[in-house]
Amino acid sequence: MERAPFGLDQARQYDVGRDGRPTTDASETAAHGSARHRLSLILFGTGLLLVGALAGLSMAALLSGARAWAALFALGMLLASPLLLLGPVQDWWRHRRGQRQTHTERPWDDGYG
Repeated sequence: MERAPFGLDQARQYDVGRDGRPTTDASETAAHGSARHRLSLILFGTGLLLVGALAGLSMAALLSGARAWAALFALGMLLASPLLLLGPVQDWWRHRRGQRQTHTERPWDDGYG
């Protein structure tokens, strides 16, 4: 089977949604070491340190016999565990925000369809 003599221009690709409106997406993944990547890692690491510290305090209180304090620290650990999602969620939000555009007509309409 022969290959076509032409290729697809990735810069001219766009999606058409269920409503028939074309959208373009110019988002890129965060480069390793970029500001967005570092912020994501810092937020995740801070959440991890907080959850780990609360888990350690809960274990220390339980081993020392202070069951009420152990229960409070364990509850705090459970309440703080959604903070682990803060880094990945903000990275996803920054990755998608302002990158996906909806158009009223086809982008790069050159009269061929």
